[in-house]
Amino acid sequence: MVEKQNINIPLIVTIGLVSTVLLFVIFVGLQAWFYSEVEDEQVIKNTGRINLKLADHDLAQREKMNHYRMVDSQKQIVAIPIDEAIKLTAKKHEAR
Repeated sequence: MVEKQNINIPLIVTIGLVSTVLLFVIFVGLQAWFYSEVEDEQVIKNTGRINLKLADHDLAQREKMNHYRMVDSQKQIVAIPIDEAIKLTAKKHEAR
């Protein structure tokens, strides 16, 4: 004789409803966060404020381009300012 399995339908419906509501809340929250970030970026662009992370990165890149520095001390590789590199390259090609 086959036993009939008892399925708890109210529990399954409750879990389904709670999952649906939770998914909807997460979706709405993510969308609100996205629109908030977009609005913040527009405010920054429209007010002319400087992005500090970008300014710091730009300053670090300029320092690398305009100063002597040791790249690899074991191989004795040194980086020179870009203006000096341009002058040296021009002199090298003039000699040819």
